[in-house]
Amino acid sequence: MTAVHPSQPIGTVQRLTVPALLAERAKIDAMPRRVAVIDIGSNSGRVVVLEEGEFGALDVVDEMRAPLRLARQIDHEGRFTARAFDTVLEAVGDFIAIARGQGAEEIHTVGTFAMRVAANGGVLAEVVRQRFGVTVEVLDGDTEARFGFAGAAYGIDATDGLCVDIGGGSLQVTRFRARRAEEHWTFPFGALRLTDRFIATDPPKTAELRTLRREVRAALREAGVPHLGAAEMLVGTGGTIRNLAKLDLRRRTYPVRRLHGYELERARLRRAISTLSALPLARRAAVPGLTSGRADSIVAGAVALDAVMGLVGADNLTVSGQGLREGVVRGALHDVLPDAIAVRRSSVRTLCRRFSRWSAPHAQRRARTALALFDVLALNADPLLREALEHAAQVIDVGATIDVYNRHERSAEVVLESDLQGFPHRLLVATAALLRLAERPGASMKAYRPLIDDISPVWLEATATVLALADEIERRWPNGDEREAIVTAAEGVVRVIAPVSPWWRPSDVVDRVRRAFDRDLLIEGLA
Repeated sequence: MTAVHPSQPIGTVQRLTVPALLAERAKIDAMPRRVAVIDIGSNSGRVVVLEEGEFGALDVVDEMRAPLRLARQIDHEGRFTARAFDTVLEAVGDFIAIARGQGAEEIHTVGTFAMRVAANGGVLAEVVRQRFGVTVEVLDGDTEARFGFAGAAYGIDATDGLCVDIGGGSLQVTRFRARRAEEHWTFPFGALRLTDRFIATDPPKTAELRTLRREVRAALREAGVPHLGAAEMLVGTGGTIRNLAKLDLRRRTYPVRRLHGYELERARLRRAISTLSALPLARRAAVPGLTSGRADSIVAGAVALDAVMGLVGADNLTVSGQGLREGVVRGALHDVLPDAIAVRRSSVRTLCRRFSRWSAPHAQRRARTALALFDVLALNADPLLREALEHAAQVIDVGATIDVYNRHERSAEVVLESDLQGFPHRLLVATAALLRLAERPGASMKAYRPLIDDISPVWLEATATVLALADEIERRWPNGDEREAIVTAAEGVVRVIAPVSPWWRPSDVVDRVRRAFDRDLLIEGLA
């Protein structure tokens, strides 16, 4: 894969002194590295600009989509039309401008199904190279599947299972174990291609959809795509799958609005197919949430996904908000993806660093103090609550950058709205719930209940009390003091030794601990 360094823009020359030049160089060196990926897809083209972080973390800086419809711009001789050339050149030119405008140090450009099957796909790639100086790597099916898996599964809490990616021209399935890809399958079953091959009426006839489903199932079965094991998950990526999840999410009362990590149930998918397939194209295009340009292909893509889920025995699918483009960067870095806990911790740190009021030493010590208290007070509680406590303790000061008087509430909103990676939605909601309850004991959890209804309200309140105590201690911790709190419990007394002011009278938090744990709290200052 060829990396292209964007040229410097021509402009007014500014003369700087040597100290000023060194200062500017230091700023540049301190900035995270930015990389852009341009994806020339069969249905649409996209550019994404990413900042690289630790453990393969990629923070999206900017993204743009353009409809290409290349799968439909191949003539009867199997060649791209002149219009296809013009469409791609116009899109790539704009994508490169965005990449350079956002400071990307490298631009990677890839082509997928339509580029590899068109007889003159190589000619188009050469025209792009000559016009813009970027080399287009036309991915074979296995490489596309590998990159799609590396991008999609990184931010999903899945260790073993299958990853399905439905594009405009092709469908890829990857089997993975211990977060390592083991086997790939590629099929000519993209949403546009299936529509053109099987659907001739508007709205589609039941017989057409039945034939489509039967063809997909038969091909996957013949190729040996396996059934999911008991502890395995199905992960889904690609524009078709994400749009189906978006449509489903809009029809639910649900506490998280982001698609990444959303679980799409097969039963709900089948109801969506029934609804969408009954609508003529003009009415389908007006359905709220349906992405422009997918109205004609969404039904075929949905039926293909249903066929995959039926064949592998999946009752639900976990949607990834990332995929091929992120995988182009990650695929070259990781043979085995980092475990999901490491991904979550890295993602939290990446998020928190965006906020000026956040301090790593304070946040990390607050988390250590909170976990020490949890282990002493709540040994048998849900392990999900323990991890949620760790993340809540890390992010509690994020909200202060937005609104210092309501920092807990603002932090909870950031947790639910930001693009944190590796988090199941249940863990996100538990983290947000702890933040809100730490500030307001007894606050209504009604909006969160769809995902945490099985967590005891008593344990939720108790864990929030631990968070509130750790936070109150950390607020009084002297800057630069690198000691740790000492936490013990014996004979009905919880004892915390920390360098707090002797003037502090923690009566409120003492009362909370007594109510939550039926224990007395004793806080002693470190010498």
